[in-house]
Amino acid sequence: MSIVGSLRELITARRGEASSQAVSTNESVARRTLNRLLPARCVLCADACERVVCSPCDSALVRVPDEACPRCKLPSSNSEVCGRCLRFPPKWETLAATFMYEFPLDRLVVGAKHARHWGVFDWAASLHDAWPFAPSSGSERAESVLIPVPIAANRLEARGYNQALLLARSLAKRFQLRVDDEAIIRIRDTGSQAYRNWVERRSNVKHAFAATRSLKGESVVLVDDVLTTGATLNECARAAIDAGAARVDAFVIARVNPPRARSRIQKFNRAVA
Repeated sequence: MSIVGSLRELITARRGEASSQAVSTNESVARRTLNRLLPARCVLCADACERVVCSPCDSALVRVPDEACPRCKLPSSNSEVCGRCLRFPPKWETLAATFMYEFPLDRLVVGAKHARHWGVFDWAASLHDAWPFAPSSGSERAESVLIPVPIAANRLEARGYNQALLLARSLAKRFQLRVDDEAIIRIRDTGSQAYRNWVERRSNVKHAFAATRSLKGESVVLVDDVLTTGATLNECARAAIDAGAARVDAFVIARVNPPRARSRIQKFNRAVA
């Protein structure tokens, strides 16, 4: 996080602590003054703006199509479950994703993951006016638990934080939900998925996660920054279901648009799913 961003957060927090009965007019004056003294900058173009991403950059981001499969967020007629998800249904019920993982959104996510642009997570959570998931049968939203996808211990040590946990905390703050970052853990190191094809990704993370407690009757929402093939989320969902979760959904900022079959054959020299 930038020095300016840290100062803005500190000033805002202390102003809130100073008086819980501040008049809205004074609040607006204070906010305008703060914006003049410490102007926020768009993380993509560096222009002054009040949000993490300015309006022109926001309009350039590629969003998930209006008609998309509720389980994978790829284009689907009438927003029905697509043929692939009917044939190979993921372990989660529904997926919430706002963007497709394309330029310049990819720069935004990489900055949040590696350059400590943590305001991106609050911004991503703010894009949802309402909680996008239905509660499990007979349960209330308050019983939902946000479980961030755990990262490998060596990556956590090198990076200092789990970006999925930061996103989960932003969602919890916005929707008054709880986070349990210890409910599902990695039980073996899987290495990087970046250079593996679709088949190799699935086999690499198979049975790599386990629940540390019973999730019986709970509505679980798995949280991660990006969904590529869904292999990691699927294994986390499997662990949650094995622990008794009544419902499992998934929340990501962006969804990778997978290459077509012909492209996969050219890249991997075989037709991979």
